[in-house]
Amino acid sequence: MDQPAVLPDSASPSGPSGHLPINGEDQPAALPASAGPSGPAPQAQPLRGSPQVGSSHLPVNGEDQFRDLLGQAVGLRLDAVSREFGGRDEMHVTALRNVTLDIGPCEYVAIVGPSGCGKSTLLSLMGGLDRPTSGHVYGAGLPLGELPDRDISDYRLQRVSTIFQTFNLIPSMTVEDNVALPLTLAGVELEERRRRARHLLALVGLENRARTRASRLSGGEQQKVAVARALANRPGLILADEPTGSLDSTAGEGVLRLLDDLNRRGATVVLVTHDPEVARRARRVVRMIDGRAIELEAGKPTVRSQEPVDPPARMHWRDTLKVGLGSAGRRPLRTTLTTTGVAIGIAALSLIIALAGGLQQALDAPALATSQVHQVAVYPVADARTPAFDAPTLATLARLPNVRAAWGQVALSGTFGAAGATPSATTRAGVLVSLPPLGASSSVPSLTAGRMPSTDVASEVLLTDSEAVALGFRSPTRAIGIHLTFVATSGGLASGFTSNQVSTPVPMNVLVVGIVSTDYLPAGAPGALAPNSFMGAYWSALSGPNKWKSGEFASITLLADSGLKVDSLRRRVEALGFQTQTFGDQFRFFEDLLGKLKVALLGLAIIALLLACLGIANTMYTAVLERTKEIGVLKALGARSRDVMLLFLAEAAGIGLAGGLVGALVAVGLGRLGNAAVDRLTQSVASTGFDVFRSDVPVVLMAVVLAALLSTVSGLLPALRAAWQDPARALRHE
Repeated sequence: MDQPAVLPDSASPSGPSGHLPINGEDQPAALPASAGPSGPAPQAQPLRGSPQVGSSHLPVNGEDQFRDLLGQAVGLRLDAVSREFGGRDEMHVTALRNVTLDIGPCEYVAIVGPSGCGKSTLLSLMGGLDRPTSGHVYGAGLPLGELPDRDISDYRLQRVSTIFQTFNLIPSMTVEDNVALPLTLAGVELEERRRRARHLLALVGLENRARTRASRLSGGEQQKVAVARALANRPGLILADEPTGSLDSTAGEGVLRLLDDLNRRGATVVLVTHDPEVARRARRVVRMIDGRAIELEAGKPTVRSQEPVDPPARMHWRDTLKVGLGSAGRRPLRTTLTTTGVAIGIAALSLIIALAGGLQQALDAPALATSQVHQVAVYPVADARTPAFDAPTLATLARLPNVRAAWGQVALSGTFGAAGATPSATTRAGVLVSLPPLGASSSVPSLTAGRMPSTDVASEVLLTDSEAVALGFRSPTRAIGIHLTFVATSGGLASGFTSNQVSTPVPMNVLVVGIVSTDYLPAGAPGALAPNSFMGAYWSALSGPNKWKSGEFASITLLADSGLKVDSLRRRVEALGFQTQTFGDQFRFFEDLLGKLKVALLGLAIIALLLACLGIANTMYTAVLERTKEIGVLKALGARSRDVMLLFLAEAAGIGLAGGLVGALVAVGLGRLGNAAVDRLTQSVASTGFDVFRSDVPVVLMAVVLAALLSTVSGLLPALRAAWQDPARALRHE
C-alpha cells in the first residue's frame, strides 16, 4: 500500500504548503484546521502519550519523532439518520431517531448520554460498521450507507480508526502483530509494518512488550495497544467508544492525553462517554437522549467532498496463509483430530491408486511375461497307454499359434551317493527333475542357500533339503560344493514305467550348487533339480543302451506370447486330447481378491473423506462462532469480506494440506509393507518380485493437492458465513 510519507516540520497541517509527497507525487496533506468549524488552526504540540511516555518522546533539536501519525482529517455529516433493529421474530428497537449532525475536520466532539441511548450505534454509523435504516451518513464526502463492501472497507482501512472500550485485541497474537494487523490487511511489506508497529508501541511506552501475547497484558496496557493499533494506517478520524470505561483513573488519563494531542495534530476525534468529566476534554458536546441528538454547541456545516486517496493494496497471500494457519494452531486438539480424518481418507485413496498402478505395471512387466502366469502345463490323458510324452509331441505343441517357447520336464528315479564311493556305501533313493530353460522362463525356485546352475548344460544340481538330510548332512547347507553320483533306475517318477526301466546303468557325477525346499519337486519327493539341457543329454545317454523309444517327458510346458492368449492356447491343447493346467489361475484368484479389496478400500476411503470433510466443516463453523468478535475486529480495521473469507479458507486449506502430507506418507509406508507381503505370497508364481503398490511421486503430489482442495471446498460455506458477518453485530457478540 502507498503510505503517506513522514511529514516534515515545515509541512505541518498548519504550514504554508498544505501538501506532502506520496511516492514522489504531490498529494493533499491533512486538511488545515481552518476548513473546520472550530476557528484558527491548532498548532502541533508535543505528544503526551501516557505516564510511561516521558521527555524522551518530546521534540529533540526541533524534531518530532511522531510527526507521521495521521492522514487527512475527516469530516462527518448525518442527515436525518434513523437506525432500527429487530425483525419479524425479534423485538423491535429504535436506536437512533432522525439524527442530524455535522462534525467538521479537526474537531474534537464528545457524545454523552446514559447507557442505551444510541451512542455506540451512532459511532458505528460514523465508522462505516453499520448502515442507517433511513437517512444518509457522509464520511470524507462519501455516502457510507450506499458504498459497496470494497469501498466501505477501504474507508475503514484508510480514513478511520476505532478505539473500543473492550480493547478488542486478538489474544493469541503478540502485541506487535496486533498493532501491525491493519498494515497486514493493507498489504504493507513485513519489514515496514514491523518498523511502524514498534514505532507506535514506543509512542505508548510499550516497546519492551512487543513480543508478549496480548492476553498477558493488563487492562491499561491493552488499551494502549488498541490506541497504537488505531494509528497504524494513519487515520484522519478517530472514534473512541468509552476508551476509559475499563481503566483506572491514571491509565484513563493517559489515553485522554493521547486523544488531546492527536486532535492538536489535526485528527478529527469523536469520543463517546457517559462521564461528564471526560466530556469536558472535548471542544464540543452532543447529548443523546432516547436515540435523539441534542446539540449543546452547534458546529458549522462540513464540506461533503475531500481529497481522494490512492486505493490501498490488500493483504498479501503469504500473510493470508500465515494468519489463517495461526488461527488453526490455536486449537491444537481439534485441528489434530480433523487432520487425522483427512489423513485416513487420503491414505486409503493413495493406496488404491498405488495398487491399481502397481498391478498394471506387474501385469506388463517382462519378468511376468515369462512367468507361470503365461504358462500352460500339458499332461497325458488319464487312460493313456504311456503316461509320458516324446520329442515329436513336444515339437507339435511348440508349433501351435501364440506359443513363444515350449519345453518338456525330464524326470528320472534313481539313487544319490557320494562321488567315488564303493558300491557298498550308503545311497539314498530320490528323483532328478529338469528345471525350465534358463532363457525361456523366469519361474525358477527360490533358493534356501547357494546359487542357480550357471548354464542349461552344466552338471550342477539344486539338492532338496530332505535329500541332504537323508544323505547324512547335519545341515542341508553343508551339502553345497559336494560332488554326488546319481544312478538312474527308471525313466520316470514312478517305478511302474516298465517300458523305461534301466538295465544298463549310467552313473552321472553332479555338483551341488544350491539347496531348495522339497515342495518344488513333484509330490514333494526328495531329490534334486538339474538344468534342462543337461537332463536331455542324460536321457539320451540312457535311452540308447536301454533301448528306450518314448516317454521322455513327464509333462510339457507351453509359454504363451501374451496373457490374453493363455485361455485360447489352453483350448487348442485340450482339443488335441490332452489335459491342461494354467498356473495363472492362482494369480487370477489373487487378482480377484485384490479387486474386491480395492472396492472395500474405496468404500472406506470415501467414508473417511466424507467424515473428514464434515469434520473440517464442523471445525470451521465452530471457529466462526468462537471468532465472531475477531471477525468484527478485522472488519472494523478495514478487512473486506473477501479478506475474511480467504483467511478462513487458508485455515481449511492448511488443515487439508497437513492431512494430505500425513496421509500420503502413511500410504507410502503401508505400500512398502504390502509389497513385501505380496512378494512372499507370489513366490510360486513369479521368481522376480514386483511392486503391487506403486507409490509414485505424482500419486503422492496428487493426494496432497486433492486433500487441500477437498478441505478448501469443505471450508467454503463456513468461510462465506464469516465473510457475511455484520461487523457492528459481530463486535457485540459475546
